[in-house]
Amino acid sequence: MSIRTFAVLALVAASGVASAQTLSTVGPASIGGGTFGDRATNYSWDDGVSENSVGLTSGGVLAAIHFFPVTAGDNVITSVDVTWGTALFAGQNGVVPGTPINYYVWANVGVNTDPTGANSQLLFAGADVIAAASTDTDIFQSLAVPNIPIGTTSFFVGVSVAHAAGQFPIGVDTTAPTFGPVSWAGGGAAFNPANVGFGAGGAIDIATAGLGNWMLRANAVPAPASLALIGLGGLVVGRRRR
Repeated sequence: MSIRTFAVLALVAASGVASAQTLSTVGPASIGGGTFGDRATNYSWDDGVSENSVGLTSGGVLAAIHFFPVTAGDNVITSVDVTWGTALFAGQNGVVPGTPINYYVWANVGVNTDPTGANSQLLFAGADVIAAASTDTDIFQSLAVPNIPIGTTSFFVGVSVAHAAGQFPIGVDTTAPTFGPVSWAGGGAAFNPANVGFGAGGAIDIATAGLGNWMLRANAVPAPASLALIGLGGLVVGRRRR
């Protein structure tokens, strides 16, 4: 199972490990978010504009995953933001509003930025559908997370979607500078968020394939004293409030 983009991209060497992520105290243009949409920090590797979108050559389940280091003590995740398709090829990405999606938060329990297998610990899994307003528009769909604490060092967030061949559901930012290894792909015939990988192998660093960074963000606030006492033990399964 291979990753495919709508536009033809040359293969390039992976970027070096990024030294800092884009941060903002003001959230991006977004819709949704439920009652958990607080965002003291917006964790992001993108510049807000997609130049391409990514899908699997033969179809299947594509998972987009981002690694982020914790900054300024903002370590309670309140939402995951994502865009679908790309405005650059609006109407040609095959993204269908209403398509079921899943989204996730993981603790980083490995030694680097790779979420493969036991390197990531699933803390939250939610379900929703693709919003029409976030399809081919670069407007982020905000997916509510019920205040999940992720530790004090680093974490992962992700989304997954099943799609057919010829569809390119998840947008990417390819404008320099791009960062790696922080944007990962998982999935194949299926995606198991409790054992992250791509097919029978590990997660793939999409920067290595010249695909830049996912249009995928996380929003966070500092942990209040009560949440700070909660460990990283329990998996929470939720659905976005409407």
